[in-house]
Amino acid sequence: MRTRILTFKIVFLFISQLLRRSLQRELNDFFGRLYNAEYSIQKVTKSAFSQARSKLKHEAFIELSHSSVDFFYDNSPYLLWDKHRLLACDGSTIRLPDSQDIREKFMPTGFGPNADVESSLATISLIYDPLNLITLNAKIDAYNVSEITLMKQQLGEVSFKPNDILLMDRGYPSISLIYGLHHREIGFCIRLKDDWWKAVNEMLKAGETDKIVTFILPKKDKYLQQFYKSDSDKVTVRISVIELEDGKREILCTSLLDTKKYTLEDLKQLYHIRWGIEEAYKLFKVRAEMESFSGMTALSVKQDFYAGIFSMNLCAMMSFPIEQKVREESKEAKLKNTKMVNRTNAFSLVRESMVGVFLKKKIRKFLQTVDNILKKTTEAIRPNRTFPRKHKQKKPKSMNYKIM
Repeated sequence: MRTRILTFKIVFLFISQLLRRSLQRELNDFFGRLYNAEYSIQKVTKSAFSQARSKLKHEAFIELSHSSVDFFYDNSPYLLWDKHRLLACDGSTIRLPDSQDIREKFMPTGFGPNADVESSLATISLIYDPLNLITLNAKIDAYNVSEITLMKQQLGEVSFKPNDILLMDRGYPSISLIYGLHHREIGFCIRLKDDWWKAVNEMLKAGETDKIVTFILPKKDKYLQQFYKSDSDKVTVRISVIELEDGKREILCTSLLDTKKYTLEDLKQLYHIRWGIEEAYKLFKVRAEMESFSGMTALSVKQDFYAGIFSMNLCAMMSFPIEQKVREESKEAKLKNTKMVNRTNAFSLVRESMVGVFLKKKIRKFLQTVDNILKKTTEAIRPNRTFPRKHKQKKPKSMNYKIM
């Protein structure tokens, strides 16, 4: 009985995080589907549920997500890039509800010319598999905690596999990070800022585009040599200058030292795959409306955040078999553009089916429905399309006015 009550809490919280109506309407609709009614049923008040919710730790969703991720990689023929599993790391920020509890736990940040306009924000970080659409690890913390700090915590929590390659953008690289990745035996491809490192400046002046370079740990980071029990304070990497179609250039630092096996074009394609994590954030923040939180406490923020991560993973795993079928059929038909599953549609299907899957155990019927619908709603993958990014501040949604 206790297990079923816990399952009920998790499933409903999962659904309420995804739907965005008032809590009472969500509860009524939930029980209507649970009892196969043709209309909503009021069985539980929002006050009673909120009290029960306060007893549910957000770690429940972390454990669910980690267990499902481990199962996926242990049992699925997941996609690789030349025998490498690709993982991308990136950070972002989300706006939080304004309440006393959230201010105490997440610390408000001052904005404006005089930094006197306080707002509650959080820094988030994902380690994400852009080929298989799986989030291996997620973190949320106060706005004043940097994404680099969160990434270093994540490196100690993710179960890396041999031949993994970590993709990171210009906000992350440092010699100490590269040294640590080398000694953890984690491959990497990191974009560097133009003219930022001495070795890069020398390459650009000499007109070189591909070079093996050895870095020495700075004095402030010498402790890492003892931490990793290494006899050397040096790390050897490959720096490559990639010319883009628009005339700009990418400067990449990678552990893939074999210049014959991995050409500049290969590295260009490799780093481009990192864009998948940007798409993951778009799905998370826009399609799943992550910033429309279902509660006004720090606990509810964490519950919603990790429930959202779990839902993204669940969606990716359930869509994986049909995704592979669609791509294989595209190749066999020799289509101009390979097709893929519509992720927004897949996300909606998972959201609407949780009662049947988790509580009614109608898993086979659900998977058949997913296969039938997703196969009919595919999209063509059009490579080399570029759109300017619009950095526009969004007005936060009021929690006082919910959709119908």
